[in-house]
Amino acid sequence: MELYDMHSHILPEMDDGAENVEVSKKILNVLYSQGVSHICLTPHYYSHKESMEDFLKRREYCYNLLKPHISKEIEICLGAEVYVTDIIMNNTSLKPVCYGNSSYILLEFPYKTTFEGSSYDFLIRLINRYGVKPILAHIERYPSLIGNPKLMQDLSSYGIKFQTNAVSYLDRGTFRKLKKLIKYGLVDFIGSDAHNLVRNSPHKFGEAIELINKKTSPNVVRAISHFSKDVFEDAVK
Repeated sequence: MELYDMHSHILPEMDDGAENVEVSKKILNVLYSQGVSHICLTPHYYSHKESMEDFLKRREYCYNLLKPHISKEIEICLGAEVYVTDIIMNNTSLKPVCYGNSSYILLEFPYKTTFEGSSYDFLIRLINRYGVKPILAHIERYPSLIGNPKLMQDLSSYGIKFQTNAVSYLDRGTFRKLKKLIKYGLVDFIGSDAHNLVRNSPHKFGEAIELINKKTSPNVVRAISHFSKDVFEDAVK
């Protein structure tokens, strides 16, 4: 079964992730050794700190640094982890920071976001204005989501998807909460969120997958991989 990493910070010299090409190569090799053959490169885009044009220029430069060193066995998709502020609405389009050619976009909100009231309205307005399909990054970091499947189901009805970090499954307390969300079909993607060889340790990806298989069902990972494949193929077509 092919595994997909839908969230990473592997591009060298781009953000607070890999500091150089050598580190990037090592992370890619570590992930591939665990069966991860499809990897999305999603550097941070802070709309309140940098124009989209400048971000895209930097991303292209950093990708070109890494590109000659990517194994032919690994497929890559370019995207971004987009930090959401009011300023993001100043952009005429968000398509350039979606996953490749798809309409899926990885979003990070402030962790205190309730996704109710004004923040809920803002998210729906973002969908309607730009025609994007949001994926909320590392949902286990949002207290308002991790313990509220009902709210997540409501968000899901608008086409919003949910990504979790592989390493989070190795924490017993977090795993219990994520297992409940899995039961409700509210985990759509898994990502390493790898920044280097230590932070969100990419070495743990395979271990997390094995634990999910053991504690839930192999069908869970298969379903996540299948949907990830659909998005990935849409992105690179």
